[in-house]
Amino acid sequence: MQFILGAFADIFQPVSFAFLFIGSALGLLVGVLPGLSSPMALAILIPITFGMEPFSAFMILIGIYVGTKTGGAFSAILIRTPGTPAAAATAMEGFPMAQRGEAGRALALSIGASFCGGTASWLVAVPLVGVIGLYAVRISSADLAMIGLLALAAVSSLSGRDLLKGLMASCLGLIISTIGLDELTGMPRLTLGYYQLLGGIPFLAAIVGLFAVATVLVDISQDAASAKPPSKDGSFRMGGLLRDLWNMRKQLAVGTTIGSLLGIVPGVGSDTAGWLSYAYVKRQIEKGFLKSDRKMGEGVPQGLAAPEAANNAVTGGATIPMLTLGIPGDGSTAIMLGALMLFGLQPGPLFFRESPEMAYGILVALGVANLTTLIAAFLLIRPFTAVLRIDRAVLLGSVLILALAGSFASTNNSFEMVVALVFGVLGYFMYRFNFSIPALALGLILGPVIESNFRRALMISRGDATVFLTSPLSLLSIVVLTAIAGKFLYDFASRSKHRTEAKPGRKSGP
Repeated sequence: MQFILGAFADIFQPVSFAFLFIGSALGLLVGVLPGLSSPMALAILIPITFGMEPFSAFMILIGIYVGTKTGGAFSAILIRTPGTPAAAATAMEGFPMAQRGEAGRALALSIGASFCGGTASWLVAVPLVGVIGLYAVRISSADLAMIGLLALAAVSSLSGRDLLKGLMASCLGLIISTIGLDELTGMPRLTLGYYQLLGGIPFLAAIVGLFAVATVLVDISQDAASAKPPSKDGSFRMGGLLRDLWNMRKQLAVGTTIGSLLGIVPGVGSDTAGWLSYAYVKRQIEKGFLKSDRKMGEGVPQGLAAPEAANNAVTGGATIPMLTLGIPGDGSTAIMLGALMLFGLQPGPLFFRESPEMAYGILVALGVANLTTLIAAFLLIRPFTAVLRIDRAVLLGSVLILALAGSFASTNNSFEMVVALVFGVLGYFMYRFNFSIPALALGLILGPVIESNFRRALMISRGDATVFLTSPLSLLSIVVLTAIAGKFLYDFASRSKHRTEAKPGRKSGP
């Protein structure tokens, strides 16, 4: 306890708090700009922090890590261009809310939900630091593969009543995720002879194409560019925000739980947490457990709050195994793990004993960063909502340029822009023919996780498939998947029967 109190005292020193606030503001900026990401910003700034004290350097890095999670929602809500892949689910409900004049409410709700999710995850993780770290290391490859498949089963909730199209979209995402070099054999797969594809499809460029470029193409096809934008309201009331958060406390709790648990699992990350939380809200509305005047995709506030709470809650879960076991939960914590080693520190079971000031300082900074991000984000609400007063034609052109520039900036490779354009066209046709774009995105995210862990589990067991039945977590996932599949087949058969009975019978004879 004394180390935690000492860490709070150190962080609230003017210099340390200023560094944390600066990091949060930079993280917000990085999150807002499509194509930029938290790992990229951390990788760029680490060399700059070498001349600083380790504690001050990590105040900036932690601020960036938390700030990017919140910042991605700004552009997702205002122009349907996710600033980060984790904000893709936010765009599904946030953008329609902005279109009907509730931009300020949507932004305030995303900031509040992010703060609640991140803070709640941190409050739960701190006392359970040892237990969480011990459990995370015991998760096997078989468990990870089954968890990935279980997450992919949520595609049914993202695809509405047309289950077949949802499954087709998710399978397409899985196929696309296999492009590149086989990590076990080193053989190229589905590259079509292009060396640029040996490293696989650039995920960030694909997401920008599906959710930004496709939106521009859809709007152009509907002649939306010539129309004047409706009057948008960027204002909000703190009382209204607190009331919204209280009314959505169940969705916030579920999103926080999903994000915290998935954050512990390496490689799953905030993308999956956001989509699973979104799927939960959609299922609640479809089953009548949550009353809503609108359908999902038309601006349901609960569908915005849950994913935002989830993707920020990942920070608590991902940081704990990094500190206690030296196992990063996502790309950002992997870079921070490398930064700790560069400063001569070794995260792991002995980290809290050998370097308690630094270990507890990082842990406490993770919680305080949610506060600094909250302050910085509310200061930027009104400047960002000004984008809604821009003429629609100018805005569409700016979105397209920003999306392509962001794709290029991610690797300084023009091939990224080509990928964004290709996936933009793909997203356009998927929208026109009512295929689920989120299902495709989920397949892209989970494909490598499922494949690598599935094959690794079989290699470890020397081809014995019963390895997936020996672990309680894997076995539980299989049981749940079987139940879901059975329900899907039953619903599909029932709808087919009803369609058959509804068709008029043919007349026989002349």
